[in-house]
Amino acid sequence: MGFIIGAVKPHHAHLIVAKTSVSHNHFHIINSFTRSVNGNSFDRHFHLFRGVTSYDNKHFHRFYGKTGPAIPLPDGSHYHVFEGETYVNLDEPLKITLGEQEEMDALYPKHNHRFSGKTSDIVGEDPFVNGKSTMNKSSGFK
Repeated sequence: MGFIIGAVKPHHAHLIVAKTSVSHNHFHIINSFTRSVNGNSFDRHFHLFRGVTSYDNKHFHRFYGKTGPAIPLPDGSHYHVFEGETYVNLDEPLKITLGEQEEMDALYPKHNHRFSGKTSDIVGEDPFVNGKSTMNKSSGFK
């Protein structure tokens, strides 16, 4: 029985780490995992990711994104490239009361940051690849 390249599509995720662009004299660190998907190095799958940046300069930013397709490596593994922009945030934290938000949005400057990078190799492995489970009935895992 021959092996078909790309036939196995294990469930997996990747680590995303990046430093944002500098804006208003500061930057943030992005450290998150992609959402898990079934895929391999040859099927052009992608991952979604989201998270919150590091807390710097008295604030943080939310970010969401989608990686590019899988890029095969010589050893059979793969990685993805990613890029995006954080959500806009106020330059300085405000103390406002209910109903003042729209007025404040127009008065105070805001900023965001760009980021890009490459994911890590696959994080974790599917315990059910090739029909073999690493589960042990008595202890939970081997």
